[in-house]
Amino acid sequence: MGILEIVEEDGIINLHAKIIIYGDAATEALSILMAKEVEDCWNAPEATVLLKGKNYLLKFIIEGSYAPDLIPETIFENDNPLINYFRVEEFVQGNISFVDGLGSNTGYFKLENLLNNSTTVAHEFGHTLGLDHPV
Repeated sequence: MGILEIVEEDGIINLHAKIIIYGDAATEALSILMAKEVEDCWNAPEATVLLKGKNYLLKFIIEGSYAPDLIPETIFENDNPLINYFRVEEFVQGNISFVDGLGSNTGYFKLENLLNNSTTVAHEFGHTLGLDHPV
């Protein structure tokens, strides 16, 4: 999930989001890499959006951070669409990373899925925006 900012004078729509990771395999460095992956993958096409008859460049601005002392209530009580919480572990039930549903801002990532130039985070981030797999 994220928050849109329309910069009328520049012809840009910025999508701001924060990825906050926690779990035994989470690190500050990994959170930065995850945020960069989302930005790189989603900004690469230089997509435009037609809004009220005007084309805007869509730009993703993603911030990553690590929260080692996160408590469950912080996640459960989150109603801020800017913030996405992802648990990162070496092992995941089902052996694959996932978000908790379309339009959800929570998920569970398998560390192995995030390494070696993967695009898993960018893919799953699309689901946080409400995008399903194409048919």
